[in-house]
Amino acid sequence: MKLTKLIFLFVLSVAAVSCSKNDDDNGPAPYTLSTSNFVDTYKLKFLELRIVETITFGNGTTSTSSAVTVGSVFQNTNFVFNSNNTYTVSGSINTVTTTTNPDGSQTVGDIVIVNLEDTGTYSLNTTSNKLTITNDEGTVTVFDIKKYNETEMTLYSEVTTVSNNSSVVTSSELRFSR
Repeated sequence: MKLTKLIFLFVLSVAAVSCSKNDDDNGPAPYTLSTSNFVDTYKLKFLELRIVETITFGNGTTSTSSAVTVGSVFQNTNFVFNSNNTYTVSGSINTVTTTTNPDGSQTVGDIVIVNLEDTGTYSLNTTSNKLTITNDEGTVTVFDIKKYNETEMTLYSEVTTVSNNSSVVTSSELRFSR
């Protein structure tokens, strides 16, 4: 009888340890942004550029116009981020720009094929999820990394420029697959 109780207690102990071990194992750790896993080739699959200008007149009234450029037909649009903090961009995109005038009327432009060729350097801040790109001409763009995982990344940038009675907000969203 004692032997049966000992075997039962042993089996019960093993089962309890196995259950608690499974409870502690929540699967693989989430894929987080790091300098080592950022290095890769990203394929652009979505592009939207938005420019909104607001002019304030002397009497306090305002006039707002906007232009939205949307990309489609992404042809070999690759953004390559290298381990030495350099990047290259290549490919082409068909774009269409829709302009909204202050009176609310809209004008849709023709399809424009944009050839992408760019090189430069980048810095990645994994604490604030920011990507700073400096092209070879010295233009600096700071992107917020809105989404980042094993298969996709979303970058967003917004810049406001104020000059005299005009305020221009320029925003861009880029979505990539890996």
